[in-house]
Amino acid sequence: MMNNDPTTLVQRNIGDIVADNYHAAGVFKEFGIDFCCGGGLPLGEVCERKGINPDQVTLKLSTMPTGGTTVNQKFNLWEPDFLIDYIINNHHTFVRTKTEEILVYAAKVANVHGERHPENIEIYQLFAKLSNELIQHLQDEEQTVFPLIKNIHLQIKNGEEVNEKLANQLRAELDHMIDDHEGAGDIMKEIRSLSNDFTPPADACATYQILYQNLAGFEEDLHQHVHLENNILFKKAETLLSDL
Repeated sequence: MMNNDPTTLVQRNIGDIVADNYHAAGVFKEFGIDFCCGGGLPLGEVCERKGINPDQVTLKLSTMPTGGTTVNQKFNLWEPDFLIDYIINNHHTFVRTKTEEILVYAAKVANVHGERHPENIEIYQLFAKLSNELIQHLQDEEQTVFPLIKNIHLQIKNGEEVNEKLANQLRAELDHMIDDHEGAGDIMKEIRSLSNDFTPPADACATYQILYQNLAGFEEDLHQHVHLENNILFKKAETLLSDL
């Protein structure tokens, strides 16, 4: 359970705070704090960089609900294998389905409204780039990273000696995956900026509005997706490796 003492909170990494209580994600979004890709930094340092009064943030955090048994509050308790399956079945499936759908909307809006609203041409190009990179990223995780985590976890559970080559490979892969996540987050931030925080103009047609709604939903899912991997799954993997 999370310690809500303000002095303790400012010293803790953002990702760890959200991992303990996902309600914190809403607080960080309110203050424009990146809790997924930027989750490795202490709250106090992030507030200083962004010119935010940390007392305001910790006050909000200290009043968050702490009870309940929602799925979000159980992620930390799941074993790596189960968490991996959850990520694939929910977030990877979402990415594969939604990227195709959003690209269709983005292409249409860029074609129809691009002359009057040229930012949509760039939004389409950026999302197409993001889509290609994410699909490759998912394959890398499912074919290499996740099997490595599962294999090493199983070897440790069975009391077997872990292959050092596999352990070193996993360490390198985790760094690579985190870099990919940062790149994806940067692209979505650029799309958010170009779209005025996913706010369509007054003359937007239905497709235009649907595109921006879908982009907002995609960003929301990506934040939780990256949070689950960077701040929970990969930390579990790092713990496995540190015990070798």
